[in-house]
Amino acid sequence: MITFSRSQVVGVEFPYEDTARFHGVQDDHIYDMEVEMDVRISDGVIIAITERMKRYTNPVCTKAVDVLQDAVGISLREPGWMARVLREVGRSSCEHFAELGNECGRCLDQARMTRDRIDEIANRLRSSRDHH
Repeated sequence: MITFSRSQVVGVEFPYEDTARFHGVQDDHIYDMEVEMDVRISDGVIIAITERMKRYTNPVCTKAVDVLQDAVGISLREPGWMARVLREVGRSSCEHFAELGNECGRCLDQARMTRDRIDEIANRLRSSRDHH
């Protein structure tokens, strides 16, 4: 019998040519939180973060809403970026928010490759229609 279950889900959209917008959700019976993180694709820099904490157990958790802004400007391409996010965000407020932000960041390359593949397929389809 399962007595505890935690889900983390990350989705991404591309609102601008050089921007990946990650939507991260973590939910379990104790915590329920969301992170939206905009990352510049060309250099991996976090350019904006918004968050929403819907359920938490500790008043320290609410400090994360302000502290998470410290991650803006961090490049997901720099060595040790995940440890830096955990150190600067997690230790001073909420490790769960930091972990969720890191999970979003881990998806940057896969998201970029997926977007490039979708663009490639769309270009082939356009080219195919133009030749018929």
